[in-house]
Amino acid sequence: MSLKLSLLLTMIAHGLYAKSSEEYIQHFLNQDQPDLLKIDFLVVQHLMIEEVDLNEKWRNLEQFNFSEELIELKEQPTTLVTLVENDINNFALPDIQIKSLNNSDINDVEKSELKTPLPFLFERIPFQKRMIDIEANLNRSRDYRVVYYNSWYQPAVSKENSLPIFIEAVKKDKKIYGEINIYRERFIHLDSRIRFSQVTEEIEPDTKTPNLFDFQKLVKEQKQNQEELKPTDNYWMDTIFNTVKVNFQNLGNFISLDNLDISPVMLAEPIYKYQDLYEIDKDMKLEPEIFNYVDHPYFSILIRVKEISN
Repeated sequence: MSLKLSLLLTMIAHGLYAKSSEEYIQHFLNQDQPDLLKIDFLVVQHLMIEEVDLNEKWRNLEQFNFSEELIELKEQPTTLVTLVENDINNFALPDIQIKSLNNSDINDVEKSELKTPLPFLFERIPFQKRMIDIEANLNRSRDYRVVYYNSWYQPAVSKENSLPIFIEAVKKDKKIYGEINIYRERFIHLDSRIRFSQVTEEIEPDTKTPNLFDFQKLVKEQKQNQEELKPTDNYWMDTIFNTVKVNFQNLGNFISLDNLDISPVMLAEPIYKYQDLYEIDKDMKLEPEIFNYVDHPYFSILIRVKEISN
């Protein structure tokens, strides 16, 4: 099975850690120009199962326990004008702006260091034509179906400073879910816990959702908090105007019930239970810039990582 998938790729492509989200974001903000990793990640279902694997009895899986906090991959790009990987190292902005420089001033002025603008992290990279072609080629084969695909940028951090990423996708009656952690020590590593599940006719009595956080939103909030903690010399804003408050208690008196749009309550559709069938639980070293293959008789992980040094 793994040999067949490896040959196909050659043809077409030639609760884990205790770090909190606040600590993770602070570690990121403390770095002047962090190195990045570009991730291409797929989960592929195997359609042709060998007889020996069909006859094997797999162990029953206990309830999946997520890590305390997980990074959520943003599906919609922040902007359609996203730096692609080939442009990142060829595009730079000055750290400070200098209105004018005469030749005589050059020796007296420290040159501003050029900084590479970071792409948006932990969100889907749009317009990945090569990856779209790879996904389409896999789906056209009779042996495989892509259940999950995503590409994103993330900071290159050590295991100690890392946090896992939430993974989930539903295709018809199949579902894959779990968490992965990609970190860099001497080598780049993938720590993966991904499950393959089948829908049942049972109603899910209690859906337990993992604790997800939006990386971009948290970075923005932490930057704002740091700005607010800076001392100011504005006496009026910090004393007189800061004591002015608006009372909204009687705001309801100005709202007419006739103008309210009261819509009927819609009953939520039942959520059906998924039965966990198989699991990939593996920590492995990754070779950069090629597809690495994490094998299982029923499904596989394909991951390619490219290091981007700043």
